[in-house]
Order: sequence, then structure tokens, then C-alpha cells
Amino acid sequence: MFRLSMLALWLSACTEYELEGTKDGEEPAPPDTSTEPVDTADSSEGPPVDTADSAGLPDCDVAVASACEVEIQSECTAGSWAGTVTDPWDVVVEWNYSGLSSDSSVHNAITAPLVGNLTDDDGDGDVDQDDTPDVVTVVCESSRFIVGTLVALDGATGVELWTRSDFNASAGGVLADIDNDGVTDVVAFDTSNHVVALDADGNELWRSSDSTKASEPQATVADLDGDGTPEIIADDLVLAGPTGTLLYKLVLESGIRYRMPAVGDIDLDGVQEIILGDGVFNGSTGTREWSASLTGGRGHWAAILDFDGDPEGEVAMVAAGSLHIYDPDGTLLVSSSVGSTRPGPPCVADFDGDGTVEIAWASTGEFNLCELDGTVVWSQIVDDSSGLAACSGYDFDADGAYEILYADQEQVYIFDGATGTVRFSTGDHSSGTLWEFPVVADVDNDGSAEIIYTSNDYGITGGRGVTVLGHGGSGWPRSGPTWHVHDFAVTNIDPDGHVPAVPDPPWQVHNVYRARPAVDGPDLPNLSVHMPDMCVASCEQGPIKLSFQVFNQGAADVGAGVPWALYMVDGGVATAVRTGTLDALAAGTGLEGFVVELTPEELGDGGFIMAMDDDGTGQAVLDECDEGDNRFVYEDSVCG
Repeated sequence: MFRLSMLALWLSACTEYELEGTKDGEEPAPPDTSTEPVDTADSSEGPPVDTADSAGLPDCDVAVASACEVEIQSECTAGSWAGTVTDPWDVVVEWNYSGLSSDSSVHNAITAPLVGNLTDDDGDGDVDQDDTPDVVTVVCESSRFIVGTLVALDGATGVELWTRSDFNASAGGVLADIDNDGVTDVVAFDTSNHVVALDADGNELWRSSDSTKASEPQATVADLDGDGTPEIIADDLVLAGPTGTLLYKLVLESGIRYRMPAVGDIDLDGVQEIILGDGVFNGSTGTREWSASLTGGRGHWAAILDFDGDPEGEVAMVAAGSLHIYDPDGTLLVSSSVGSTRPGPPCVADFDGDGTVEIAWASTGEFNLCELDGTVVWSQIVDDSSGLAACSGYDFDADGAYEILYADQEQVYIFDGATGTVRFSTGDHSSGTLWEFPVVADVDNDGSAEIIYTSNDYGITGGRGVTVLGHGGSGWPRSGPTWHVHDFAVTNIDPDGHVPAVPDPPWQVHNVYRARPAVDGPDLPNLSVHMPDMCVASCEQGPIKLSFQVFNQGAADVGAGVPWALYMVDGGVATAVRTGTLDALAAGTGLEGFVVELTPEELGDGGFIMAMDDDGTGQAVLDECDEGDNRFVYEDSVCG
């Protein structure tokens, strides 16, 4: 049983596409009398009462609605967000983690924060997107960017969940389900640059026998050969996800110190490529497929994007003061001199809202946004003389053009994507900078995106640890809840941490890199329920008949078997008296109606609640785009 907390609401006809549900705290809408969803009896004097049937017993007829089509809600579609943002640059600090609770001197973080679900916060026995995300990073003492402590933090509060010592504070890890057990794991590097896998509680699963060549290694995860088992790409090491077994080592050109892997099936042959340094490698065998004509010793970075509109992915490389773009076979498509010889990793999105993507990156003292042909659209002066900081993108004001997030040695910026105007900046930050960058995720699961960034006092006095920024008003567009990896491309790792065997090519779906659209998760269903008719034959003998119709205004189909429950309300307490399951329900449709028959003894004094996706104990099985509109509440006493 549960206590009554909702109000009655009439839902209008399928053909009017105005289906609504009730949510806690909302006032009921008036009945819509402009259309008739079914041929119902006149109920102006209460439910119709028929005093006798042919056998002399009371009975009554109730109308049943026909199957129909309904409009799909745009917010249920991947990549969509319906809403406006008032004063989008009203930015507030939601929390700051300023170092280990056991030792406040361990407070420096210099890698991009990772966001994923590690804990069962709602107590339902599983870890999924209904839970609050968590943040993982490595913190270290001042000026010591090798020996650090791996720390997991609660995304809503910044409270430590667990810590583990002796990790490389300059190395970038991954949050992903590397062993296919349905739970997100943590991948990081120890101080000798061996790869270490830990479970969601921080317990070590395995440690690689080999170490990486890079002193500041970066990792990513992909199912390279599409066999259902993830691989870990840790600089030059490629390891089996479940065991850490070395599969092969990539043979890299010398002289490219600052690098990180990017992964994607750019030629669509069923095997993902690994792009690292100036090489493109076959992910199944590790053999080099081709080499770029561009080599950058002080930073060489790749991004995968759609340049020419064909199905394959193109490879953009930023290095040595140049932008090159290559076809999947290595054919050079663009060569342009832009920026300095010490660039940071780029971000890719439609930053000016013109329907095509641009590419942006920092180069020591300037930040440039370019068209894909290398034309510089705008530049901003920044201070990144110490390192090679990256960037990311998100549409905070919901105007169709992405903004750019960037953090240099002393400031965190939000740049207007079209003009470079500084929309927001804060000096509550300092860093010696490697290639960290602010990430975007709904880190507290409140329906609004947050910005998460790291800081350190390497030669600078300023911010420290991990800071989360949020909107000071009603919220930014709701983003996905996770940011699993440095080479974030939306579809390369699922929101629940699962590594897809054959991911949708990111450049075909969103065409962003180190950026995310609002609502970047999958299409979701959305159930609601309407009561077209009710009749009472007799309040002494019954029956009482309730006619219901269920709609799916979501963008994803619902399979058969989703539960429903009818609760009777008595004395303010609701108790389930009937349960059942639904037939399969396609996106944008309403099922044929069904009737629930009750006896007078089953009625309470406070009406009833019909709840979809509810088994009678309050448990749900669906992840819906709106969890608050799947109940119909009749608040009055049926028999007075």
C-alpha cells in the first residue's frame, strides 16, 4: 500500500493528441468536453446506474475505447529536449571536493573527471540510471603528479565513497562494464603505469603484467572486433577487458609524447580502428593500416567526425600547428596551418547552429574555432603555457548552437560557440594543465546538466580538487548522466556503462566529439492512462466497472508484460486490489481499452488510482522519459 498523493485528471481523446497525466503537486485540469473519446453514457449526474439485467441482477454497460494513434513527445526522442532556459549564465557552485577527508594536503587533480553509476542509491537492488551518478578522479599532494589516490565521490554531494592509494595522478582512466557482468568497473593506472581494473566498490579485479610506454597514459574501451567482449586500449597496450590479458602492443612512432587513443570503425568493415599518435591501426590485429602525413611531438590528437556526408568516418588530426583531415583510407582531404605547435585535444560539434560541425582546440595562448576546411571563425586569448588542455561542448541555452567549455591555468570558461564571446568564467580554478577539460553530465540526477571540472595548485594558488557547477535557476537542459571516458562520443559507451559490440557510428548519430547533445540517451517509452468511462450498477451489490485506455507517447516500443495495478484509497491509504499486465504497445499508439470490474466491498472512501508500470508494490520495470504521468487518479468516493 502507499499513501494518496495525486489528483484526478481527465485525459482527452487520442485523436486530439493532448494526452496528459497527473504529477505530484499539480492542480487538476478541467474535463475536456470538446471531443468524445468514445461513445459514453451521460455522466453529468455521476456514474450511470442500471438497476437490473435479464436475470434480474444489477448490471451496467461501460464504453471501451478503440486502439488509436497518439503524438510522440519530442523529449522522449534521443537528442531532443523540449524547454527553455531562463538566464542560462546564472551559474552556481553545487559542491566542491577539496581533498581527502583523511589528509587535506592530497587535493590536486589534473585529469578529466569521469562520471558513471557505481552505487545503488535508490535501494532497488541494481545500479542503473535511476541511481545518482558518481565521480571518479585521482588526487595527489602538491607538485606530485605521479603518486596519487584514486577516489570515488557521490555525484550529488561530493562525499567520498571509497579511496585507493598508489595510482598515477597524471593518467586518464575509464568507467565501463569491462567484464559484461552488468556493473560499471573502473580502469586506471598505477604509479608504474600498469593498468588496474577495479569493481564498483574499488576492489581490484586484475592488474596488467605489462606497463605502458607513455608517462601520462590515457585509456579508452571498445569492443574492437564486435565479439561481445570489450577490450581496453591503454596507450600502446590492448588488453582483454575481463582478464587484463595482453592481446597485442601497438608499434608507435617515436617522438610523439603527448597522445591518447581514439576508437571507431571508420571504414565500416566490422572492425574498429585505433587512432593513436600518427597511426591508424586495425583493432583486431593491431597492425598499422596507414600513417598520417602530420607528426606533432608536443601534442598529437585525433577526433572522428563526418566531413563529407558519406557513411564512413573521417579522422581529424591536430598537431604541429596544423589541422589535417583524412578519409578512412588515409587520403588527405584538408591541410591547414592553425594554432601553435603545442595544441590540446579538440572538441567537435555544431557550435554556430548552421547545421554543420566545427572543430575547436587550444594552442598555448589562444583558443581557435575553425570550420572543417581550416578557416578560423574566431579566436580567444587564453593562458595554457603549461600544458595542453582539451575542450568540450554542450548547448546550455538550448538555442541549437553548442557552447564550448574550456579551463586554462586560471579560469574556467563557457565560450559562445558562434562568436567566442565569454558567456561565463570563474577564477575558482587553477591548474598546471595536462589535457584535462570540464565535462557535462547530470551528476546528481535532478534533470539538469552540471559542469564538472578538476583543479590543482601546481605552481599556482587557486582552486583544488573537483568542482561541480549548476544552473542557479530552473536548470539547464537535462543531459545524459554519465561521461565515461576522455574520448567521449556519446554512442561509444552506453549510459549504463555497457560497451556495445557494434556501436552506432557516433558521426552518423550526433556527429560530436568531446561534446554531447541534450538528452543523449536512447529513445524512451512513456506510458499514460485515461479512463473514458465508468458505471455503477448498484452500490449495494455491484458491479462497478471501470474502463481504461493506455497510451505510449514515447519514442520507443514497449513489449508485452508491463504490469499495471489498481489501488483503492481508503482513509488516505491506497491498497492494490487488482493487478495485470499490458499487451505490447508501439511508440505513438494507444491500446484498445480494457475493463476492470469491482465489488462495492473493494471500494474505499477516497476513490482509486490506476498505475501503469507498477506491479502492486510500487516496483517498475520501464525506464520512461517521464516517470510522473503514468497514473490516473479518481479522488472522489465512487458511491458517495
